[in-house]
Amino acid sequence: MRLSQCNANAGTDALIIQIAPERIEQRLRAIYRELNAAWTALDLQKIRPLVSDSLYNYLVYWISAYRKQGLRNVLEDMTLHRLEIVKLVRDRHYDAITVRFWAEGRDYTVSLADNKRVSGSQTRKRKYSEYWTLIRGARVRGAPRDAGTCPSCGAPTDKVNMAGTCEYCGAHLTRGEFDWVLSKIEQDESYRG
Repeated sequence: MRLSQCNANAGTDALIIQIAPERIEQRLRAIYRELNAAWTALDLQKIRPLVSDSLYNYLVYWISAYRKQGLRNVLEDMTLHRLEIVKLVRDRHYDAITVRFWAEGRDYTVSLADNKRVSGSQTRKRKYSEYWTLIRGARVRGAPRDAGTCPSCGAPTDKVNMAGTCEYCGAHLTRGEFDWVLSKIEQDESYRG
């Protein structure tokens, strides 16, 4: 499935060319896959270098809320079907790209005590659509890099601390200084463009 482009105006055409839509799609798919796995495992460490500080804190809050209730939200067989660039913004500090995607998968909640389902369906897939906004520093150019390595030093991203810093080289990875990071997730009903 190819990432399609919305009707971009002349001011964003250059940004589209610089971001390489096929590489944005690869980056978004990698983040989607890692985020769903981390969410299900109640362990956000692997996605730390892929999301902004504010989104990470938001996700930590919700993981904590599930744990306090003795619950775990499970996402299985999550599949992206269609992606579309809906908004491009460039200012002197950041580039931002919002992608709408259509997906489906099994989404249900289980009790941590006995792993029994308390809501959702373990057999029926749910279709949904979301808007994800990725940001990067305005001076960053080129296609997205491998999501599994530090864009500053090339080391694996297994040691990115809570502050979003690579423990190998000290680079802060989660503000978009080096590559695209996910900064916002919006549902259909709340997206205002």
